[in-house]
Amino acid sequence: MKTAIMAILAAGIAAAARAEVWYVPGWNRTTETNGLAYASCTNTFKGEACAFWGWDGDRSWPASAANADAAAKRLAGEIASTDAAFRSGLVIVGHSLGGRIVARTLAELSRRGMKVGQGILLAPAIPMDDPDVAQMGGGCERPAIVVVNPEDTVLKYGYDLAGGGGGPSLGRNGSPAALANVLEYAVPETITDETEIDAAWGRSAALKRVCNHLASFYFTELGRILDGKPSAPARVRVPQGRINLEWKVLDAGVWWDVLDACGGWKLERNIVTGHCRIVGPGRKRAAWGPEGRMRISFHKIRSQLPPEAPGREE
Repeated sequence: MKTAIMAILAAGIAAAARAEVWYVPGWNRTTETNGLAYASCTNTFKGEACAFWGWDGDRSWPASAANADAAAKRLAGEIASTDAAFRSGLVIVGHSLGGRIVARTLAELSRRGMKVGQGILLAPAIPMDDPDVAQMGGGCERPAIVVVNPEDTVLKYGYDLAGGGGGPSLGRNGSPAALANVLEYAVPETITDETEIDAAWGRSAALKRVCNHLASFYFTELGRILDGKPSAPARVRVPQGRINLEWKVLDAGVWWDVLDACGGWKLERNIVTGHCRIVGPGRKRAAWGPEGRMRISFHKIRSQLPPEAPGREE
C-alpha cells in the first residue's frame, strides 16, 4: 500500500494506513466515473478503496466555480457526519476545481476542529492567496500535498481570462509563502512525455503539451511523491500577478528602479506607472503587477534559490 512516507517524515508525523480515497473531479468532468481522470486515480491508489465524489460542475465556468464552493460545504458536512476513525483513514483528492473543493473542505474541517487523514490537490483552481488555502493544512493529519505546474496551459491562460477566482491560481503558482502542514511539489517539464495516454490523441507529443492540465499528468507525479521519489525541482516558480508574456525586456533601467535583486533575478518598479515587474536571468519578464503582489512573488523566488545566491534572505 502506498503511503506518503517521505512527506510524513519531512513533517515529523507518524505514518498511518489509508482506508479509503475519495476522488473529486475537475470542471466539466464531474460525472464521468469511467473517465481517464478517475482511472488515473484508481491506478495511482492500487489496492485501496476509491470512490468517485461527483458534483454539479458541467456548466459555465462562473456557475461551476460557484457550485464548487457550495459542493465543498456539502463534502465537509458529509465527512463531519462520519466517525473519527473513518476520517483518520480518509484521503480526499481533487483536481482543478475539484482541488478547490478539497481546499475549502479541509479549511472548513479545520474550523470545526476535525481532520481527515490527508488532502491532495492537483492543479487546484483556487487563488493562491485565498484564506482557505492558508487554513487547509489544519484539516488533515498528514501534510496536505499540492501538485502544481507553472506551464499548465489552462491555468496559465484560461483561468485568468475566465476571471479566475480573485487571484492567480494555486495550481500554477503554488502558495506565496510556506503553509503549515502543507507540502508543495511541481511536475517536471517532461511530464507530458513521461505519461502514457491510451487515447489516439495521446500519441501526439504536441497535443499532450497543449492539454497538460489533464489530471493524468498530475497523477504521474503524485505516484512518485507517494512512493517517496518526487521529481527534483527543475526551475524557480514565480507566483504571477497579471497575465504575463515572457518576452525579453529591452529597457536597460532608464524607466525602471531596481527594488531588489537576488541570484540573477530583479524586482523593478516603473518610474511612471508605479507597477512592478520581475525580470529573471536572461532579462526575461517572469511576472508583473501591483507592487505588493510582486514583492510577495519575489520573496518566494528568494526561498527557492540556493544559500550561496547573492542577497538570499535566510
